[in-house]
Amino acid sequence: MRTHAMGEMTVKEVREYLKTNKTIILPYGVVEQHGFHLPLSMDIHNAEIPCYLLAEKLDCIVAPPLNYCFSGGQLPGTINVRPTTFCAMICDIVEALANQGFENILIYPGHGGSESLAAMKEALRVLKWLNPGLEKTMIMILSRYDFWARDKEPGQDGEDFHAGDSETSLMLAYRNHLVQMDQLETDEPEILEKMRHDADFYQRRTTLSGQPQEIVTTRQKEEVKVGVMGYPEYAAPERGRENMEKAIGPMAEMVRKAIATADENRKSGKRIEV
Repeated sequence: MRTHAMGEMTVKEVREYLKTNKTIILPYGVVEQHGFHLPLSMDIHNAEIPCYLLAEKLDCIVAPPLNYCFSGGQLPGTINVRPTTFCAMICDIVEALANQGFENILIYPGHGGSESLAAMKEALRVLKWLNPGLEKTMIMILSRYDFWARDKEPGQDGEDFHAGDSETSLMLAYRNHLVQMDQLETDEPEILEKMRHDADFYQRRTTLSGQPQEIVTTRQKEEVKVGVMGYPEYAAPERGRENMEKAIGPMAEMVRKAIATADENRKSGKRIEV
């Protein structure tokens, strides 16, 4: 295969590819705050890097990423797209790929935001429910954290949610020219500590009535100025590579088994109750 990047292929190459392989990986990320030491595109790299490592193991191709979804952050540079808009795009892309003949569509989130992920899962479930043409299409959502538990370093008593050790190590290993460790700053110690123990601490939720029936107004707390929610001071390139190896190997093994099982059931017409 000349390239694992679908966007670099020609019509002829995709046509030839589909004769022997019907698997494709679809990454998505977001443009959002990642402190002063990491780029706004962190979660795009967070999607693309693992996807290409996985594609090498599966010998498959990677679709161009969808680079926008919902962040929730509101510091300069962050671009929020409503989950409904994001889901409509994902569903359209999945249908387009399935109509071309792709049977195994692996969606890889580079952004861990629960709002987009929950909305996407339900949107895809309903899409398959209403579209009989997708009956034999296996749509799978992958996350490296399903296959690898982050090892905490001594002194890490909270969680490494965002712009911390894990993400900084990943970038130092694979995109080190985009990391500015000399610009590393965090929020005030009290704020930082709370964000390490509660991923939603940065949110300020209010209502006018105080009644549980009212939809809340959500804003980012004004005291959050940097947005680091982890331990970037522990970051190291070797840990970034090790983390990827620990996650992508088991993930690839699971996907191979899933594709083999799906292929058998497509031929036999068998369905697995879940």
